[in-house]
Amino acid sequence: MTDAEIYYDAATTVTLDATVVATSATLSVVKPDGTQLEAPTVTLPTASTTIAAGSTSLALVLASVTGVAVGEPLQVVSDGVTYTVIPARIESSTKTVSLVSGLPETPDTGSTVKAIRLSASVAAPGESQIGGGFRLSWTYSDGSATKREGAPASVVRWPWSAPVSAADVQELLVMEFGQTRSGETARQVADRVDQKIRLSIERTGRRPWLHLSSAMFHDAARAGIRYELALQGLVLSGDVYEAQRELRFAFDDALATVTQGLASYDRDADGAISADEARPRHFVIQAVR
Repeated sequence: MTDAEIYYDAATTVTLDATVVATSATLSVVKPDGTQLEAPTVTLPTASTTIAAGSTSLALVLASVTGVAVGEPLQVVSDGVTYTVIPARIESSTKTVSLVSGLPETPDTGSTVKAIRLSASVAAPGESQIGGGFRLSWTYSDGSATKREGAPASVVRWPWSAPVSAADVQELLVMEFGQTRSGETARQVADRVDQKIRLSIERTGRRPWLHLSSAMFHDAARAGIRYELALQGLVLSGDVYEAQRELRFAFDDALATVTQGLASYDRDADGAISADEARPRHFVIQAVR
């Protein structure tokens, strides 16, 4: 999991997709030394409706779409079974919600549908707090079960800009496969590729958000899209598993090419790129005979 980014000079909205429909929730922003930076008020989800007639396993017709948003997960309870679904498209006139991934069966008419995303606004921590090692500590309850979840966070001067977007995914799908996906599906692919790139940077001991630009990862991002699509079974030709293996190596090689020569890194987090910080990385291997 990569760090959530909290802007040092502005309020930042943070979210959590809970595993239950929370009726109460708290958030503590914990500093690296274990003390609390802030305890912002948590906004609970409000969307609550039911399944109407005409629904299918891929598209739900709801009694109301008020508060329902593309990309924000919903909890559906049908015949005592709880499902989590993600809206890919919402047709307000017919109150129809198309899903990123279909359900195993059509839910019964009258089944409950509720939003589960929690959100909070973290106030600007100030320049003195810039750095990593922060933690978002969530506690929430549906009235019967209490859940606790944590997520890493960093206070940043400027954010990491993802080198891949949903539009990049759609472009590659059209150019190489002659097809498209829903906007939400393309966004999810882009997000997974971005996560892999950020984790690759962190493995080098660097913070992604301290780089001046992520543009240098553009080629690696395109290799990552091909690999992510292959994991979904979409390849140009040949054996799927062999293609997945080859595309993983291609993605790793593209990442290594960049991470082994990254320049313009604000190592001391002072907001300026010094001459030393602008140099590519150099590795020294010492051998003792």
